[in-house]
Order: sequence, then structure tokens, then C-alpha cells
Amino acid sequence: IPLKFIAYTFGYAVNHKIKTQSDFLSSLNRWGFKISEYNKTIQGIKNLALHHKEFEEKRYSLDYDIDGLVYKVNKFDLQKRLGFVANAPRWAIAHKFSANSSISKILKIDIQVGRTGALTPVAQLKPIKVGGVIISNATLHNQDEIKKKDIRIGDTVFLERAGDVIPKVVKVVMEKRPLESLPFILPNKCPVCSQFLFKPEEEAIYRCQNVSCLAQVKGRIQHFSSKNAMDIEGLGQRIVEQFVDEGLLKSVDGIFSLKKEDLVKLEGMGEKSADNLFDSIDHSKNTTFPRFLYALGI
Repeated sequence: IPLKFIAYTFGYAVNHKIKTQSDFLSSLNRWGFKISEYNKTIQGIKNLALHHKEFEEKRYSLDYDIDGLVYKVNKFDLQKRLGFVANAPRWAIAHKFSANSSISKILKIDIQVGRTGALTPVAQLKPIKVGGVIISNATLHNQDEIKKKDIRIGDTVFLERAGDVIPKVVKVVMEKRPLESLPFILPNKCPVCSQFLFKPEEEAIYRCQNVSCLAQVKGRIQHFSSKNAMDIEGLGQRIVEQFVDEGLLKSVDGIFSLKKEDLVKLEGMGEKSADNLFDSIDHSKNTTFPRFLYALGI
């Protein structure tokens, strides 16, 4: 589907003939900009609530995703008088829709190891549609959260998409719990490198202290190559995992010592792909100091 732009406000504009938000939107339409067909001027809190309820019921029939409505004071002179708090306007407010929820079953709980060594338990779920999206896993955050909600393998659970994005387990349906279920406890060793775990007193997260743990190595390289860091195109998660597993990468500095003859031998990595990767690596050397610090995880 081609990208579409729907105009809704201005960054900077001076036209003293336009006095209200509704007039401005009408002007946008006359000027040839596409605007939302659902813009509406409403008076009274009761009518706002009715409009919100109506939209929440038909949100999935729209051609794009929305997670709520925004109410704005219509008159520009009143907007100016109300002003801002930090970066937020006093004359506009978002009214979010209630979180989408569904019920699914936890098939197993995996432990993911991040680039800093932090362990995150993740529930593998029987695939279920939540808010128009198929969900098959959800983060359980940490051992304290699992204990607090008494989450176990085999449990039937209520799921929500926090902010319509991140799946989370809300609570367990206790009456559907298997009789043989046992409390879930994180292992005392890293599932990747078998190093004993450490939990700082002030934290809720267990950590693997082995900086050579392959999961951490992969995570650091993926972070280093990411768009907001060194922005190395072609070093996505799958490629990084392949390079580390093959022994071609052991640290972030190894990126700049890769050899083309080693890469073209790998499955799915032809000469063209290798050339594009090396071009991106060369381009990444011309970066800014803040991006470089971020890439190092500082």
C-alpha cells in the first residue's frame, strides 16, 4: 500500500484570518492536503464520551490503526491563553481506548539473555489474536513479577497489549490451572553459557556476569550496528547470530576486520550482499561522537 500523509496541524503558520482548528482543517482541505474524514467539532463532555465510545467500537474497521482520540480546544486565541506545560499543550488531551484483552495458554517459559547480561523470562503462548495482531509470546519481566502474579507453565492467562503495542500477562485464570503445575523459578545458571547468575540487592533482575556469553556478544553487536547507533545496514539479528555462531565475529571491533572471502562462503551471503555490507561498514566510520558512545552502550 503506498504511503499516505494525513495533515492535522501546523508546525509554523501565520494567517490571522484563520481563528479556529476547524477552520484550519477546512483550509488544509482546500489547499489540497488530505485530512481525516473523522474530524469533528463537539460540545460538552457527555457528547465527547459518546463519540469516544462510538469510535472504540468501530476502530478496527478503519484503514489504519488508532489507539484513542485527541480533543483540542477549537479557538486559537484560547489555545494561546492556555499555553503549554513543558512540551505538552494544556489545550489538547488524548483519550485512549481501553486495552485489548484475550485469553491464551502458556505453553512454556523461555529465558532470554540481553546484551547487558540481564535475564528476561518470556512466556511462549498458544497463538491468539489481540487487538487485530497475532500474539505468540509475552514478556514476564522478572522473577518478582512471576511470583507476584503466580504465573506457571500451563496456566490460562488474560493478555493485554500495553499501549496497543507490548503484550503482557495481566492475571492467571486460577480455575483453569492444571493440578500438577508447579511455581516457576529462574535457573541459577545462565541458559546460554552456564555461568552462575548474580542479582544485585537493589535490582529485580538476575544477570549473567560472563561478558563472553554468546547471547551478550550477539546483543552487543546487534546494538552497535542498530540504526540509532552505527547504522550498519545488513547486520541484522539473523546475520549477526550467523556470524557469531560461525566464529567470524567475537566483539564489535571485529566488524571492521571481516573478510569478504569468509563471508561469501556462508549460506545466503553472496558477493553482492557482502559488497553492500562492507560499503555500509565503511560508511558507519563517519559518525558522531554521541552515536558512537550510544553504540558502545555508554
